[in-house]
Amino acid sequence: MAEQKTVRFIIERQDGPDAKPYTQEFDVPYRPGLNVVAALMEIQKNPVTTDGKKVAPVVWECNCLEKVCGACMMVINGKARQACCSLVDKLDQPIHLAPARTFPVIRDLLIDRSVMFESLKRIQGWVEVDGTWEVKDAPIQNPYTAQTAYEISHCMT
Repeated sequence: MAEQKTVRFIIERQDGPDAKPYTQEFDVPYRPGLNVVAALMEIQKNPVTTDGKKVAPVVWECNCLEKVCGACMMVINGKARQACCSLVDKLDQPIHLAPARTFPVIRDLLIDRSVMFESLKRIQGWVEVDGTWEVKDAPIQNPYTAQTAYEISHCMT
């Protein structure tokens, strides 16, 4: 029987906001199309390190799983990326995961983005929608304005 291919993850963990960071390594069974969020879900189901130690599940955040919300943003192999769209096939191995240090760490890969959300509330950084709309009747945003707003929003994710 052929040995199943695995993907190695080296994850920077932290037990709380004031705790010292440490790393743990995990192997996840490879499958085509595997992304980092799916790998973290596999680790969560069976949180056993590569040396066989049963540990607490890794904590992280995800929401839409469609490259929209930015909740799953973390540092992947040294670059800030969204875990939901980071395919393991396109990443150097082993894959290093760390929290985004731009924000305070709550635990493991989970960060406190409340400062960003409070700032958005303060400046009212959203588009007001008056009522609900059918897709065909929704107000259309100027493409230049949409692209400019998107580029400016990169600092928030």
